[in-house]
Amino acid sequence: MRVLVVGCGSIGKRHIRNLLALNFAIEACDVDDRKRSEVKKDFNIKVHNSVEQALDRSLYDAAFICTPPSYHVNQALSFVRKGLHCFIEKPLSHNLDGIDDLIAAVETGQRTVMIGYTLRFSPYLGRIKDFIDSGALGRLLCMRASVGYYLPYWRPHEDYRKGYGANKSLGGGIILDASHEIDYARFLIGEVSEVFAVCRKLSSLDIDTEDYAEIIMRSDSGAYAQIHLDYLQSNYRRSCEVIGEKGMVVWDINERTLRHYSLEDRSYHTYYEGLNANVNDQYLNETRHFFACVEGKEKPLIDLAEGRRLQEIFAAIRQSSESGRIVKL
Repeated sequence: MRVLVVGCGSIGKRHIRNLLALNFAIEACDVDDRKRSEVKKDFNIKVHNSVEQALDRSLYDAAFICTPPSYHVNQALSFVRKGLHCFIEKPLSHNLDGIDDLIAAVETGQRTVMIGYTLRFSPYLGRIKDFIDSGALGRLLCMRASVGYYLPYWRPHEDYRKGYGANKSLGGGIILDASHEIDYARFLIGEVSEVFAVCRKLSSLDIDTEDYAEIIMRSDSGAYAQIHLDYLQSNYRRSCEVIGEKGMVVWDINERTLRHYSLEDRSYHTYYEGLNANVNDQYLNETRHFFACVEGKEKPLIDLAEGRRLQEIFAAIRQSSESGRIVKL
């Protein structure tokens, strides 16, 4: 298959590297001269200065969309109408505009579209889900998820003020930038029925987006998720705790450990990912899954319906923060 990677920032480069490792024929495009030069030098592939130029000069089977969220839906709609399958980096978009049109185009063209939430491919997240589904934790009560890192450190080779995270018009802000936690919390506790949130800009960072969010989500089952997101911490931290009536699990993503505590034997059982584990394996597995979906062998873990539902939750989070009230979905 011939694949076009749209956007040559850090995540675009990762996908280029992985697609080449999996022996796909790759071309890329970016409006930024520096990024195009870096990709040509690092990967020795053809790089176009626009999507229009790329589509005019080559034929592709699939596109990997790695641009700011505000561009995702329109770009995907263009590709799907030309017969391409699409992998869209998270989140699907910055709002709900145009998503229903994209869903209709995908159904008409029978194309595969998948949203890239790579933590879904963590073996530890799968193990936590197994603990829940097997009843090992008993009735699920609540969970806490947290991630934080100082925005200028996220992409150290770029001016953070020009990145999408700093700009509301591009779909930035910690809610969308760190929406992995919102996605996997829903994956673990079930469908979300109501949210309450406080989202603010607390720092002196030169951004027009929120850099802090505290979110509480209630599921249809009655379980709660408390989610903390920020652009503020000088040291990257990411973790998750899930609590049930029979025990709990603690996932330290930095330390690559998962600890299961059972009330039955009142002791911890610790699982180690291993010193040789490579985080990039999650991205490789995500890419393999996408093409298995294209071939009809699997169904996308995060399809357009899932992506649209997440956009509804993001909108409810913002509405709750602005109104100071619980918002039902």
